[in-house]
Amino acid sequence: MKKYTKNLILLVLIALTLASCFQITEPTPIPIPPSPTFPTQSKETEISPSPTAVTQEYPSPAFLYQETPNLPPGLLEQINTLQLPQTSEEKKSVFYTIKPGGDHPVASWVYALVAPFPTVREEVSSEWLQDLWLGTLQDNVGTLLISPEDLPAVSSLLGEPAQTVQVAPADQLLERAWTSQNTWAIIPFEKIEPRWKVITIDDQSPIHKDFVHQEYFLSVPFSLASFEADLPPALPSELEGIFLSNLDPAKITTVMLTGVTAMVRSTAVGMDQRGILVPGELIAPIMQEADLLHISNEVPFAENCPPHNSGGYLVFCTPESYMELLRFVGTDIVELTGDHFQDYGTEGMLYTLRLYDEEGWPVYGGGKDIFDARSPVKLEVNGNKLAFIGCNAKSPNFAQASETSSGAYHCDMDYIAREVRALKEEGYLPIVTFQHEERYEWSPNASMVRDFTIAAEAGAVIVSGSQSHVPHYAEFYGSTFFHYGLGNLFFDQYGIAKNTDIGFLDRHVFYDGKYLGVELFPIQFLDKVQARLMTTEERAATLKIMFDTMRMWWKDEQMQPVQPSWWQPFP
Repeated sequence: MKKYTKNLILLVLIALTLASCFQITEPTPIPIPPSPTFPTQSKETEISPSPTAVTQEYPSPAFLYQETPNLPPGLLEQINTLQLPQTSEEKKSVFYTIKPGGDHPVASWVYALVAPFPTVREEVSSEWLQDLWLGTLQDNVGTLLISPEDLPAVSSLLGEPAQTVQVAPADQLLERAWTSQNTWAIIPFEKIEPRWKVITIDDQSPIHKDFVHQEYFLSVPFSLASFEADLPPALPSELEGIFLSNLDPAKITTVMLTGVTAMVRSTAVGMDQRGILVPGELIAPIMQEADLLHISNEVPFAENCPPHNSGGYLVFCTPESYMELLRFVGTDIVELTGDHFQDYGTEGMLYTLRLYDEEGWPVYGGGKDIFDARSPVKLEVNGNKLAFIGCNAKSPNFAQASETSSGAYHCDMDYIAREVRALKEEGYLPIVTFQHEERYEWSPNASMVRDFTIAAEAGAVIVSGSQSHVPHYAEFYGSTFFHYGLGNLFFDQYGIAKNTDIGFLDRHVFYDGKYLGVELFPIQFLDKVQARLMTTEERAATLKIMFDTMRMWWKDEQMQPVQPSWWQPFP
């Protein structure tokens, strides 16, 4: 009995020991952390992407140009230079495209309303243009031309065109306008060339240095657009800071050419009595705007210049104090081809050259010797390389420079042609000015036409006459602009003969190494001292006389024009 009891107790003790060992090895439960924890969220993001993230997963911002025919060719060229990512996939996979209008502007494409150069009208309103485009306007201008490549962009701005708008290949617009009555055109800024006249719209013109994209009626905005409504509107990094345009006003250079300056006789008397600046007071603002203002001063300065009177004498000099008028109007370059440069001898010429040098004004067409006188002036302004060269085409008796004497350069047209060709090869745009034969009529003579033509065929972009006391008409030889004479600027020939009371200021426009064309500003003399800009009505009448005389002179003299179609009258 005792033995049985001992065995029972032993079994119980073994069982208790085993139970105790099991409880000690059992793991303690780990508490559950608050949800969500960082590791858990990270793991879920990697394994289970949200549906929104899937729809926004694009390999890269893509641009699909072939689906946007509204892009002008010039804009497309600029975009392609950016080397943006492109795609040939279906529209649904495209991230971004570029279209007219929109809320994310990346470009502004400037168009110009243009007419053939011999057009009298120079400015219209935006309402006028809109009505002409829509066909609701009764006007002398009955047709607007536009190229098929530019039609979508301009239509996005003006609406669907009426029958007054005709589509024609871009390379045919100029010829069609010149050979058709009452026909203008809308072209992109980069297609402007000299034989077009750019029409101002609401006081804004793309060839003016104060041009403002946002204020101009024919600036077409282009923006980023997307084909999917849920795409984010943020600008892709490839386009950050980019704004494309075909017009940068900082690349415009304006050159104003002027006619005869001779601050002597009655003009000088008026300056002494009324103030040295009086001759330029009313026209100075437009002259001061030019990047380069040209003055053809025929008269030397002289330290011993006697007092002036209003007589008819022909030996001229000017006191140094009159330099203030040239400074006031903004002179930048001086032509010395005039007849009277030698009137006060070598001393007067060298004194004059020293004064110009002190002002920092380059001179051409005259100098201390023939080598100096015939050398061109080369300038680069706002990226445009311009060169001036000139000569006196009259008898060699007028102020002729030699290897040993100062004076004006007497024209050697073979030399002028060679030099113009060389300047062209150097990348310059040559401007040739003449002190040519004086003619008191609107039309030039045969020798003037001959010499202007020689300069043009050598490569001059502008050929201009500085000698005339009566303005002559302007025309084109190919794309070279001729103005045979601009009339007087500061000289006392008011009332001497018919039309000596009017003259011209010619503002020439250059852009990015290209000659765009000219704006003509007729001036009206009030007396022998002072001139003003013509009124709108006077200006229109003067331009009409110029263009009509051009046609009549060719017909009367039986001279064949280079382009017979240019004879067409324009409104």
